[in-house]
Amino acid sequence: MKKLITFHLLFYFSLLSIAQENYKKCITNRLTNQEILNNPEYAKGRATAIEQNRQWLAKNNKAESTISIPVVIHVIHRQSHSNIGTGTNISDEQIEDALRVLNEDYSKTNPEFPNPPRTTFLSYWGNPDIKFCLATTDPDGNPTTGITRTSTIKNSFDADDNNDSEAMKRNSTGGNDTWDSKRYVNIWVCNLSNSQGGGETLGYAYLPSTWPSGHWKDGLVVDYQHFGTIDAASASDGRTPTHEIGHYLGLEHTFAEGSWWGPANACGTSSNPTCCDNDEGNVDDTPACLDIYFGPVDNSTNNNSCNDLQYTNTFNTDVLDMDENYMSYAANTWMFSNGQVDVMHATLNNSRLELQNSTVPTNCSGIISSSLNINKENISVYPNPNKGDLFVKSSSNIKNITITNIIGEIVLSNKIISLNLIDISSLNNGVYFISIKTDNETVNKKIVLSK
Repeated sequence: MKKLITFHLLFYFSLLSIAQENYKKCITNRLTNQEILNNPEYAKGRATAIEQNRQWLAKNNKAESTISIPVVIHVIHRQSHSNIGTGTNISDEQIEDALRVLNEDYSKTNPEFPNPPRTTFLSYWGNPDIKFCLATTDPDGNPTTGITRTSTIKNSFDADDNNDSEAMKRNSTGGNDTWDSKRYVNIWVCNLSNSQGGGETLGYAYLPSTWPSGHWKDGLVVDYQHFGTIDAASASDGRTPTHEIGHYLGLEHTFAEGSWWGPANACGTSSNPTCCDNDEGNVDDTPACLDIYFGPVDNSTNNNSCNDLQYTNTFNTDVLDMDENYMSYAANTWMFSNGQVDVMHATLNNSRLELQNSTVPTNCSGIISSSLNINKENISVYPNPNKGDLFVKSSSNIKNITITNIIGEIVLSNKIISLNLIDISSLNNGVYFISIKTDNETVNKKIVLSK
């Protein structure tokens, strides 16, 4: 068996950090609680936003058509990475790949649909029907690709520092100024670090508030290695933006982590957590959870940490934890619940109404020339999820195939395929990653085995 190539080493360490208890994966709760404590205007606006959503939902309002949202991507890169596609100065292809994943997840067209690794909550699976498109006009009316690129002297932005975690959002602190957040979703992509250890921050966003509309802090921050699934993010599932947009549109985590970040939503303590239905009272179809699950989800995952009959919800029996929810910390996720979809629509009709009604023109087809294949579709792997027979199709000669599990261990390598077929039925159900090397390129994809 050949030794791991460089990609697999990076891939292993990235997945290892995911598999471990990484409480800093998303620091939205910490930043939101900090803002509530230090900014009375935000605290008041946060409470108002929650109440507005409650009233909107009580009227059984529903979104009736696809909601399109203009997006601007601020790439904040090191000075030494002046060439696009180098290090922190991520490629246009990676940006488009990130938007592809985001739009699949928000239209229920992600690869796990309609046959996810487990079907426990299939009937609760909602479709947000929201589309995120690159803006074609900047706040001054000038043409734009929807991408800005800013060179910074900073090597990274410290997510553990309450000031540095916002520094990428201003020119004066090494970043790029926020575009009018009434009309654009601002996404800053940069190198995040954690000076205090104890975990790796992948991204964060502020929960909605009726604080001064267009506030400069409002938007998403995503580490450049977790924005998309190719190039610098080849070891990522690309779903950090999916999770953070959920927060941006009013969703809480499916678990209660308040005991780590502050008093809000705390259930017990970090050493002695208790069950909590963490949904601000507006989501009734995500089960209560005890603590956080970090592992993979498949049809053998049977966590049931709380008795759901003790809570006000839509369940008439005690159900499993919804670990596959995008707002969890599980290693693989694939769904929003119907109730979460309703909350996101409520947010877009209340505290973020100006964003839904934005008149900014957009480009939903991407900025890359159609001659470029950003998803490398000259190599395809199907069906996905699959039941054991995996087909690989390539226009180039395949030199090597390697399949690794969720913690980076090689489970199949140098597999000689017949009729482009790989038999993986001997593997256990779960998430795997396939690396296909041809004469021209190496492509890495996530696959799901569900027999």
